[in-house]
Amino acid sequence: MIPSSSKAKRAARAASIADRSTQSSGRIKCYVERFENTRGAPDLRLREKSTRRLIRVLTDNQSFRSFAPLSNLLQDCYAHGGGLVKPRGSDECITISASIVARNIQEVAVAFEGLSVEVCIVTTDIASPPTSVWAYIEEYSVEDGSFGLRLRQKSSGRKIELYGKNQDHLLAFLSSPRVSGVDSHMSNLYQKDGFDDYVLVSGAAATDSYDVMLFNDGVGLTYLLGPTPDTAYRDAFRALTEESAPTSHARTAHVHFDTGRYREAVLSARLAVETACGGRGTDVKRRLADAPIDVAAAGAALFRKRNVAVHEGETRIEQPDAAQAISAMCIVLAYLGSDGS
Repeated sequence: MIPSSSKAKRAARAASIADRSTQSSGRIKCYVERFENTRGAPDLRLREKSTRRLIRVLTDNQSFRSFAPLSNLLQDCYAHGGGLVKPRGSDECITISASIVARNIQEVAVAFEGLSVEVCIVTTDIASPPTSVWAYIEEYSVEDGSFGLRLRQKSSGRKIELYGKNQDHLLAFLSSPRVSGVDSHMSNLYQKDGFDDYVLVSGAAATDSYDVMLFNDGVGLTYLLGPTPDTAYRDAFRALTEESAPTSHARTAHVHFDTGRYREAVLSARLAVETACGGRGTDVKRRLADAPIDVAAAGAALFRKRNVAVHEGETRIEQPDAAQAISAMCIVLAYLGSDGS
């Protein structure tokens, strides 16, 4: 009895200290724990750091029962490992801010409404972190005089294509702000610039080119009206894997080449050169005006390959074309790097 009583007292004291910390900061530091749910299937849940109390997220909104963004967040954090799955240490942790509904020495119940999440990570071990895109809803006219709906990326305007549950489900989702009347409070949802309102699309990207991004269907694909609890995690993850635009496009070009998407490889290679020069085709001409003959020739060759890829009609981009484009890209980027860029 004595050891059990002593353990209970220590747990109660730890919970009391944690509660005072939460009251002062409004934040709860957590980690991810793997367990078997009532169906006997492996599942994930949040526990508070140090006290190991279960964090239970509650809502009265039936449409939020699946907590899609929160479940994806837990999967990514568990895959990351490190301090995100350990009860001790604060270098890596999941910090939630939410209204506390109830608490005792076993668990803390918080409200999903108003929940925000921040993930503090030091190193990244995830081989393929999810791609997240902030998009806006575009309304466009179709031939019969009616209107269609589609997604485009914020800022860039690139078309976002995804195969969710089905096309009707996606259209119903995109129509829901107008149908429910919340569009009057989310005007930025239909605007290219600004991130006050948006659709957050997260998942595995099958195509990432200059004019379109295609997402694969799967359990990891979500499209959600923002802001959402996913956002802080995606932002934190990107901060650690931040690359310059030229490096990012060059890496993407190699990935496209390795996976047989040769048209996208050519487009990414050209984007790498454009962003390294300043962002536009005229910037490339200006930066390469006094370049050595081989560098100028590589830039011109890449430009021609890019034009074929953009205006791909009866022509096709094959593996040798993509290989030449990537080779030309490497020559130009090496020159720009030695030039102090």
